Amino acid sequence: MPILQSRIDAEKVTLWTANSNQPPLRAIWIKNGSGLTLDSGTFNIIDGGTFAGEGLLQTVHPDERRLLSFAADTAVRVTSQSDFKNQPVSRIRLTRGLMFITREQRSKVTYSIRNADTAARQVVIEHPVRDGWKLTPEAKPEETSATHHRFRVAVDPGKTSELAVEEFHPEETQVVLTDLTGDQVQALVVENRVTPELQDAFRRVLDQKNKIAGLQTQTGMRRQELDAINRDQGRIRENMKALKGSAEEKDLVQRYTRQLNSQEDRLSALNKEIADLQGQESHEQQKLEAMVQQIAIDQKF
Repeated sequence: MPILQSRIDAEKVTLWTANSNQPPLRAIWIKNGSGLTLDSGTFNIIDGGTFAGEGLLQTVHPDERRLLSFAADTAVRVTSQSDFKNQPVSRIRLTRGLMFITREQRSKVTYSIRNADTAARQVVIEHPVRDGWKLTPEAKPEETSATHHRFRVAVDPGKTSELAVEEFHPEETQVVLTDLTGDQVQALVVENRVTPELQDAFRRVLDQKNKIAGLQTQTGMRRQELDAINRDQGRIRENMKALKGSAEEKDLVQRYTRQLNSQEDRLSALNKEIADLQGQESHEQQKLEAMVQQIAIDQKF
């Protein structure tokens, strides 16, 4: 039973919500200027003395604005086309052994609104609010709710109007400088995003990494030789066991013994070389860690 009668501001519009799979809807855009709370319930729309539709009303507080849909608007058709692209790197920041690369993602949606009626339409396009995305300064919505930006578009009878909504999303990636690769640097070079200061920093880091990689290669080669000698010694010892009681035992055992002694000398030398190389690698790794901690560059493009 109605318990409140008061005039409120209301405007007839057509409402279309992107990604909703719903057709355009006839709606009224109300503002509760009664100073009282409008309770939830159903409502009917009478337009020119004729029943125009009905809908559901959630609680509307004083001075709150609300869009209320009540019927389909078959005269209006809305289509959209999306365009997405990555912008070039806009900032490179090197600090405390890390590199932060900032680039923007750009998204543009063009809405095309066709009005086939003989009367003009005020169409409200609801464009979804996305976490981390911001509207460009050129995009000016009528209002923004928690879930949608609302844009008003006037469409003349029998005409088509367009609305372009462009957004940007700053995306930051993080790279540990000690993990920097030549390919990553080359990608920035291709985008023309390597200043002389950055080039010098990257060169020093990559040169030091190459020095460490060279030591690791030398260590790996010696480990391979060490493994080969160990395998060969296993073969020799098996051969010596097989010679027991044979006529050639004495001569071959002497020869195998000399070979084993020579290999043991080489194993000892290899183990020492490996230990030395590992010590050098550890020292150069510490130099790399200290180097990247001292690099501090903040370059904007």
